[in-house]
Amino acid sequence: MVGLEQNWLDVAVVVGGAIVLAWAIRLGSRYYLGQERTETSFGQAAFEEVHTPLSISIVLVGIGSGLLTLGLSDAPPVIPELIASVLVVLWARAAIRIGRRWIALLQNGETSYEFAPMFENLWTLTVSLGAVLLLVSIWDLELTPFLASAGIAGIVLGFAAQDAIGNLIGGVALYFDNTYKIGDVIHVEDDMRGTVTDVGIRSTTVLTEDNVLVTVPNAVLNSTEVVNESAPQRHMRLRIPISAAYGTDHELVEELVLEVCEECSLVRERPSPKLLFLEFGDSALEFELRVYVNHPLVEKRAIDQVNRGVYEAFDEAGITIPFPQRELSFLEDDDPREFQFSERPGDESGGADGANDSSESASSSSGGRADSSDRDEDAGSRATAADDET
Repeated sequence: MVGLEQNWLDVAVVVGGAIVLAWAIRLGSRYYLGQERTETSFGQAAFEEVHTPLSISIVLVGIGSGLLTLGLSDAPPVIPELIASVLVVLWARAAIRIGRRWIALLQNGETSYEFAPMFENLWTLTVSLGAVLLLVSIWDLELTPFLASAGIAGIVLGFAAQDAIGNLIGGVALYFDNTYKIGDVIHVEDDMRGTVTDVGIRSTTVLTEDNVLVTVPNAVLNSTEVVNESAPQRHMRLRIPISAAYGTDHELVEELVLEVCEECSLVRERPSPKLLFLEFGDSALEFELRVYVNHPLVEKRAIDQVNRGVYEAFDEAGITIPFPQRELSFLEDDDPREFQFSERPGDESGGADGANDSSESASSSSGGRADSSDRDEDAGSRATAADDET
């Protein structure tokens, strides 16, 4: 009886000491984390994620030690495994969060690491897989039946998850090709344009110009044409067509257009704007203005500013902006014009022969008309005789 009371006293001391230690760690953590700092270090970020699992682990270890002291660890065999499982889940979650905080600190620094999103996903996958293996080992699960059918299950999963596997491989390929990174403006083949907000193992998230989030599978991006408008530099060149009527001084056009570019807030001063005289068009002098903007997404606003300024400057200077025109002419039916034909000089014989031929043709025509009249009279006589007989 005395021994049992002593054991319970030892359990109370162990569990109580564990609770007190956990409480002390919580107080110390609050004091340490409550201090004001100009910037968050990796040690502070890691301690923010560790102090809670550490306190819980101390309490659980104290409870487990108390069970061992009472000799009850063999009676309910589920309790030690349950405690170990809780510890694995707690520290796996803490490890994942520490990795994410570390990557976030790296991204917020002066240097941008393009591998950070991919490494974050791989770290999460690795820690989760390790936690699952530890749980299998703790509960001593028998995997032989599962391994026996692994071949058939692998084939079935291969067909069922071929899209997911393709997206995974596509994401790895995009990472090693350095196609884009978070913050870049990309233009996909199907006229989708936007800013990359997240790069995952399976897909990439793009925020379009209409403020709509689009999730694109990595396999699609890996097999189609992707234009990165933010590489190799963030600023982008625009080509704006400008036309002026024939007779306009091209030097005046250049002066006015460059003055408009100086007044546009979205146009960069360096590299400086340039106006090129491209060609003589069908109805206008064709120019092309080449300017640079700071970001690809301000392209349309910059073009709007330039076009408005050029239109107003041309209007004040009296420069006409031509447009295609077409003229149509119609001939009336009662045309009063007369056409006369004359003989060629020096061809009198030909003219006489032609006159004789014309006379013969006229005679033939007259004879033909006479014969026709005779035939009509004969037909009329036969018709009268037939009436008399009747």
